[in-house]
Amino acid sequence: MTVKLITHKPDHIIALEIDGWIDAEDIDRITKLIEPRIDAGEKLRIYAEVSSWSGMSLGAFIKDLKFSLQHLNNFEKEAIVSDRKWLEALAALSNTLFSSIEVKHFTPDEKDKALEWVMS
Repeated sequence: MTVKLITHKPDHIIALEIDGWIDAEDIDRITKLIEPRIDAGEKLRIYAEVSSWSGMSLGAFIKDLKFSLQHLNNFEKEAIVSDRKWLEALAALSNTLFSSIEVKHFTPDEKDKALEWVMS
């Protein structure tokens, strides 16, 4: 499993661990867990620990983009925890492109700070 849920986080936080290649089935599995909470009217926040991400299939990219654009206003914040500099740049770009969700990058030694920020 490339994308898995991290348990024991507050209910309004979708906590994910990403490691390796993401395919369409990973996106389907995660969106099936998120959709009922969106349908219930919850504003959600994402906490993502990215240890190693080697990319995603075209099918995964299309599904993720479609879901994200449809539900952009259902998310408030996203904390990305990673040592990858390009993800830091992507977080900054996301803030510029999508003003409805605040995205912030944290290093692995700032995990506690990231969780505290995404919960605030």
